[in-house]
Amino acid sequence: MSPILSFVRRRLAASRTLVGIALVLASVVGVVTVIRLSTPGERAIMANNFLAAGTVITADAIDEVRVSSLAGATPVSATEIVGRIVGSDIGAGEIITARLLEPSPSSRIQVSVPVGVIPPANMNAGSTVDLWAVDEESVNPPMTVALNATVVTIVDSGFGGDAVMTVLVDVREVDRVLAVLDSSHFIVATSGAPL
Repeated sequence: MSPILSFVRRRLAASRTLVGIALVLASVVGVVTVIRLSTPGERAIMANNFLAAGTVITADAIDEVRVSSLAGATPVSATEIVGRIVGSDIGAGEIITARLLEPSPSSRIQVSVPVGVIPPANMNAGSTVDLWAVDEESVNPPMTVALNATVVTIVDSGFGGDAVMTVLVDVREVDRVLAVLDSSHFIVATSGAPL
């Protein structure tokens, strides 16, 4: 046999081996993908470690897992919760649902209201406050119109002793806050829950 022919046969054998290895690897990747996609259950997000209330969720603090059932809980995706704030403590290995997170900024609305009593100096942007409606005639007792509102700004109204407070309130409380502005009540802000 000629040396050229034996060289060509060895070369072909080596290339067939490489093609065979590539095909085996491709089939392994395909099988793993099919198994992963066909695994029963729902996708969920799990906390990798303990997350205390007030913690900002980062990508390395969570992992996507499959669970047999979310038991009626609203599933969330990783992109929805990265950057959100934990509303109540979440244990390591616990499935993260929307109720465990603080409301997103889009579920809160910014409202500017005149306050009848000048807020104390320690109440500033970022503070959490409760807004109360106080009857000017003192006939009715005060009532809360917004709980745990976040102060955005406090400025002097320019019309005497009143101040205008811009706050973020829950979308469900906006109607009550605005109704007070069209009544014989004035708004007083008190310290709310700590951040």
